Amino acid sequence: MSSAEIRSGIASTGQTEIYYEDWGDLSHPPILLIMGLSAQMIYWPDSLMQTLVDAGYRAIRFDNRDIGLSGKLNSRQRYNMTTSMIRSSLGLSIQAPYTLDDMADDTLGLMNHLQLQHVHLIGISMGGMISQILAARLPERIKSLCLLMTSPLSPGLFPPSPSMLWTMLSGGFGGRKRQGLGRPQPEDIAEFLTRLQGQRYRTDKNQLIAMARRSLDRSYHPAGVVRQTLAVLATADLSKRIRKIQCPSLIVHGRDDPLVPWWAGWRISRLIPGARFKLVPGLGHDLPASFLPELSSWVIDQCRQADARA
Repeated sequence: MSSAEIRSGIASTGQTEIYYEDWGDLSHPPILLIMGLSAQMIYWPDSLMQTLVDAGYRAIRFDNRDIGLSGKLNSRQRYNMTTSMIRSSLGLSIQAPYTLDDMADDTLGLMNHLQLQHVHLIGISMGGMISQILAARLPERIKSLCLLMTSPLSPGLFPPSPSMLWTMLSGGFGGRKRQGLGRPQPEDIAEFLTRLQGQRYRTDKNQLIAMARRSLDRSYHPAGVVRQTLAVLATADLSKRIRKIQCPSLIVHGRDDPLVPWWAGWRISRLIPGARFKLVPGLGHDLPASFLPELSSWVIDQCRQADARA
């Protein structure tokens, strides 16, 4: 396996700036990967990026707005999250600085910056919701769609369990924050990440601590987690839009997912014509190394089939 050429940069989208990494040969078909709520782009494993490049693709990952090295909203406005969660669950409007549609605009801005006329999309969790919006809005530019552990935001399918969501919104992921000690330790975040795992596919605790340390050293911005959560809560049911998706679509969900119930993924597969649904026993809400060979195989096979039909 040869190491991929990696380019990095910042794309100005008009609303914010998006930091990205662009792996592989510029002439190869691009795969754009969209990360989930609160997570920086480095949570897309380097090994997955390399595997996609070795398969003949150009792989691009980026930090969503308000997280990582991308632009942060300069605001000190406070929001009542309890009220926002209740209103959202009842289908009522809530106050939010931006929605997932704005974040989809960010992704489109990155595509235009990189002059990507057509892409394969992979989105996980919140990134899967953004991917649904893009695939419905831009059928002529999305060649295939892979949605991981995500939701159509339909009534009754509110994605995060309340206890898990409140842990994320604490900004400290546990221990030190609850004790009033401020910035979390890598061990606190690793403890939360452990709770996201399934029974079969798991990651060693020391590896989780190392990833948490890497993430904290790169950026720590808890206000962005709150605002991204509000963006999810403020975005209406995607069902009508999902029915417009035309590209080949694969939906993958872990049977043990503690954050987004697996039937949310199944619901998406029923709304997209011809979509395939893979329910993975023993998988939680994460991307452990032991699961990557299966996932890579499915994604690459779908991309190649879509490219052959194009």
